[in-house]
Amino acid sequence: MKNFFKKFYKFLKILFLVVIIALIIKAFAIDAFQIPSTSMENTLQPGDFIFANKFAYEIATPREIPIANLHIPQYKLFEVGKPQINDIVIFEFPLGFENDPVRGGSKYVKRLIAGPHDTLKITNGKIFVNGAAIKLPSTYKIPNYEKEKDWTQDEVIYPPGATWNRDSYGPIIIPAKGDTIMIAPENFERWQSVIVMDHGERSLLSEGTLVTLDGKAIFEYVLKQDHYFVIGDNFEESMDSRNFGFITDNMIVGKAMFIYWSYDPQKVAPGPLGFLSAIRADRIFKGFN
Repeated sequence: MKNFFKKFYKFLKILFLVVIIALIIKAFAIDAFQIPSTSMENTLQPGDFIFANKFAYEIATPREIPIANLHIPQYKLFEVGKPQINDIVIFEFPLGFENDPVRGGSKYVKRLIAGPHDTLKITNGKIFVNGAAIKLPSTYKIPNYEKEKDWTQDEVIYPPGATWNRDSYGPIIIPAKGDTIMIAPENFERWQSVIVMDHGERSLLSEGTLVTLDGKAIFEYVLKQDHYFVIGDNFEESMDSRNFGFITDNMIVGKAMFIYWSYDPQKVAPGPLGFLSAIRADRIFKGFN
């Protein structure tokens, strides 16, 4: 019996060490995410589980405590690289968008289609960056317009007041670090979300004839971060930057690596081993273009 307890104690120590190592890896280097919606079809499908590389763009301290999902201050140590067009990125959903506490701060997965100082334009679903159509993967759901669609203005479109819609959008220039925004009550709504996300706090106010930041009047603001435009591969069904605007460097969690597991709960067959019929083996270990 004494020998049994020694072995059991040794097993617990090994198990504890494995858990600690796994949590460290999750916090610093590689994290796992489940795809819950159809917004990235056909590249990613509901029931796909993916790994994301947190070291793809920067080395930094964790932004949250693993498992508990408690946010903590993050400190960047050094930059590894910059997000590129066609990268599939995981990012934190903009806080305060539509005053939605459920989405705010949660993780989203989208394709990056434009970066700092790029000029983006979408014409009848076709995406142009700096005047040239960008090459999209075969899994991207390109809208099929058999005839010209009736033009309608979307209710929720970024920036506020823009006379665009999701199919015909822009042109819009993506902000970059170092850009100076001239801010006044007249254009406050246009730049509010950009400054708030760049600054990191909702402390920007329009008060009469002045705009204040942290209680001080400002007439211009110099951006501290690069900005990016993201879109869902399921072009017509995705809520993305066309709705909530740009994302910043600080919002990006990492870059999608590959699908490590895929499961369709709607295809579970009867019987004790019925779950096997729901496994999508052809998607496991599938990478991205």
